[in-house]
Formats: sequence, C-alpha cells, structure tokens
Amino acid sequence: MIGGDLEVRAQHSRVPPVDHPYVLAPYRRDGDDAVTRAFVAHHPLHIEIGFGRPHYLLDLARNLPDAHVLGFEIKREWVRAASERAQRDGLGNVRVIEGDARPHLERLVPEGSVDGIHVLFPDPWWKKRHHKRRVFTSDFTALIASRLVPETGMLVVKTDVPAYVDQVIDEATAAGLELRGEGSVDELLASLPRSHREKKCADLGVPFHMLRFHRMMPS
Repeated sequence: MIGGDLEVRAQHSRVPPVDHPYVLAPYRRDGDDAVTRAFVAHHPLHIEIGFGRPHYLLDLARNLPDAHVLGFEIKREWVRAASERAQRDGLGNVRVIEGDARPHLERLVPEGSVDGIHVLFPDPWWKKRHHKRRVFTSDFTALIASRLVPETGMLVVKTDVPAYVDQVIDEATAAGLELRGEGSVDELLASLPRSHREKKCADLGVPFHMLRFHRMMPS
C-alpha cells in the first residue's frame, strides 16, 4: 500500500494508532508530526520500508548506535512487535510508523537527508495488472532517490525473485542511482544485518540477490 492521501485516510480512520512511545503517528496523533520531523532531522538517518518481522530493523539500530533508524510497516502486528522489542532491548534510536512510506517521505523527510534506505524482499506482485503496486515503480523510486544524501546515501535492496532484479536496476538507474555493489562479495552489503527472510533463504538453499545503489552527485 503506497500512495493515496494520508491525511484524508487518517481523518476517517476508526482505528487508533498503536499506543507505544516508539510508534510515531503523524497526522493521526496530535504532536506526532513535529516529533517525526525532529527524529528524521538527526544524522545519520536510515529508513527501512516494509520491515515485516523486525529482525533487520533492530539489528541495524543496534549496529549503528549513533544513527536514527525509522521503519515503515502496514501490518499492525509487526509495528507493535518492533516497538516493544526495541524498548525491551534498550534501542532508543528506533521509531516505527504504521502506514505507507510514500506520503511520509514526501512531506516529512527532506530531500538529500537520508544515509540509507533499505527495502528487503518486497512483494513482487506477480500478476501484470498488479505491477503498479510494486514498491519500485518509477515515481516511488524517484522519490527514494531524491531523499538520499548525494554520493554517500545508499539504497539497499534484497530479493529472492530474479525477475524483479532487472526492474529494480532499470528503475534505480532511471532515477539517477548507480549500482555500486552486488552480492555477498560486496563488503558493505556483507556487513549489514541478515533479515528473517534472508536467513530462511540461506537455510533452504534459495538464492537471493543483494544490490547497493548510490545517488550520483548532481552535475
């Protein structure tokens, strides 16, 4: 679920946001828009889109104690699990948002401010008529690229769907990103945490792809 008018949907939502100090609810809870802006103003800043089981999100925050790590997830159970585990583990540099990433990135995250955006094993939406729901549409990939710090800001993508790799590379390249690392031979990718899905793929012998893109410096 990416797109739509967040404020309109929130205004008509009958479900209150998850009540936890590590859960941010801009436009849904008074004051949270300002709190969110303050959180993302910190540098370094890393964002995971669609974190699901929060292993990677929390390990990233643990490995980068000086960074702020923000996660987006539409499934309420994983939002609650991530916030509760982060608090239990003393990871005060984590915050999570229940909802779509697009409106928040557009309105609350400044251009050229994010050190890392992580998208792990996104839903491939196999049927052609559902391709518009993929994360890596041209519009959303361009939005992601615009939020990265030029040159050093990176987009990390992992997928076990070979057919998706070409689309990701094509869309990222069109958005002004450059592929600079691929697979476990890349030291930076190898140093990142392993997600629950990644560990499962390894256990089952399912091959998967890891890609690292950087935003090119404006000419």
